[in-house]
Amino acid sequence: EVSLFARHADEARQEYPSLAGRRLIHETIRRMIDAQVTDLLAESTRRIEEASPHSLEDVHRAPVLIGFSPAMEEENRQLKHFLMSHLYRHYQVLRMTSKARRIIADLFSAFMNDPRLLPPQYQAMAARASDDPMVADAKARAVADYIAGMTDRYAMREHRRLFSVGEL
Repeated sequence: EVSLFARHADEARQEYPSLAGRRLIHETIRRMIDAQVTDLLAESTRRIEEASPHSLEDVHRAPVLIGFSPAMEEENRQLKHFLMSHLYRHYQVLRMTSKARRIIADLFSAFMNDPRLLPPQYQAMAARASDDPMVADAKARAVADYIAGMTDRYAMREHRRLFSVGEL
């Protein structure tokens, strides 16, 4: 159990008994963020006042000035551990991440191999590539910029257009 979440979910339920589902989750997360920010500000203020730095050198020599209180540090650690194991490393997230990497790599390779597949403005950017070392990466930069500007859905659609038989 993540104590930070449990505490704020209980508080939200007490204050808003009819709140449920996504709205309860949203309120709980809002409260968790508020609690962490409030704690960070209070603890950091306390540490700065205690260290009383008067120069940049004092700041460099001081112990860590910005951070959570020990109690919040522990709750934050629990939260990070939970999120890492239950969200970020969840098999469905890992599958989607793997798929996204393949899509991006395929798009990058296709556009690098044939910049004519790019929209005209990016073709022009890619055409600046020459033997001049200052612009040698222009093609890669143009391709990367084009891909970076894509939404997930658009990237998947572009991938289908380029690699699926029957898609135009």
